[in-house]
Amino acid sequence: MWIGVAYGIAACMLWGFIYLVPLVLPQYDAILLASGRYISFGLVALPLLWVDWDEFKQYSARDWFDVTMLGLFGNIVYYWFLTTSISHAGAPLAGMCMALIPVLICVLANWRDRRRGAGVSWIKVVPGIGLIAFGLVLANWTEFDYVINALQKSGWDFWYGVGTGVIALLIWTWYPIRNADWLLAHPGRSPKAWATAQGITTLPVALLIYFFVWLSMPEGAPLLGETPQWFVFVMLLSGLGGSWLGVACWNAMSQKLPTALGGQMIVFETIFAVIYAHALRMQWPSLTMCLGMTLLIGGVLVSIRTFENQSVT
Repeated sequence: MWIGVAYGIAACMLWGFIYLVPLVLPQYDAILLASGRYISFGLVALPLLWVDWDEFKQYSARDWFDVTMLGLFGNIVYYWFLTTSISHAGAPLAGMCMALIPVLICVLANWRDRRRGAGVSWIKVVPGIGLIAFGLVLANWTEFDYVINALQKSGWDFWYGVGTGVIALLIWTWYPIRNADWLLAHPGRSPKAWATAQGITTLPVALLIYFFVWLSMPEGAPLLGETPQWFVFVMLLSGLGGSWLGVACWNAMSQKLPTALGGQMIVFETIFAVIYAHALRMQWPSLTMCLGMTLLIGGVLVSIRTFENQSVT
């Protein structure tokens, strides 16, 4: 089980950097950032296609359909809505939406598993997710004032950001559950190959989106934007670390942990995103944020004890 936990933390350590992308490339449209990242993901995956070619030959048409839907919605569509939310409603609101993911995944996955006779008693689950929920409130406490003030002064632009944040939340509640379903149903399959397959199937869609967005820009707009070298560098890092390697680690975790527990690993994405953002701003996190992150870790540890006898391997 602890190997699965380590994979989950590693994935979130990589994904935490993604929250910085709109901040370091503020002049770029959210759709360009989303499609650029997943073009990079696909380009990283392409040469790896041959490494796992024997395994890919075993994939059925249904497998390819599943991986295409996961790649499209769990990557491009989700990240498009997330970056749009950050751009229109601010990182605090988007972060608060994403903070609900671990609780939602745990509740939905355990509810479904209990219907199948394989879940954990709610009495045992509540302490862990309760600590996580309380920790998320404390970790985002300093952001509540921002969101409340924004709500009071809100116009269409802000509410558009709220809506896209909620959609991103729903998509990334669906994605880990559906992704884990496939991986748990195919324990002998490589989680690395499943990540590569997502990158490959995502690439043509990302290319089309990027091309059409570029065509819609004013005539003479550079293909790679105002700062092409910086844009390419950030996209390559996002594609390699934030996409392929992060997804591969997450897939490995999904094969080793119950889905209700694996979903709670997302709290580490919040923790690392906070650490990276404060490092970028050269600020120390507030006391309530530190207390909140401590409760998040404590909630995950409590949940690990709860699910120890439910581990997959």
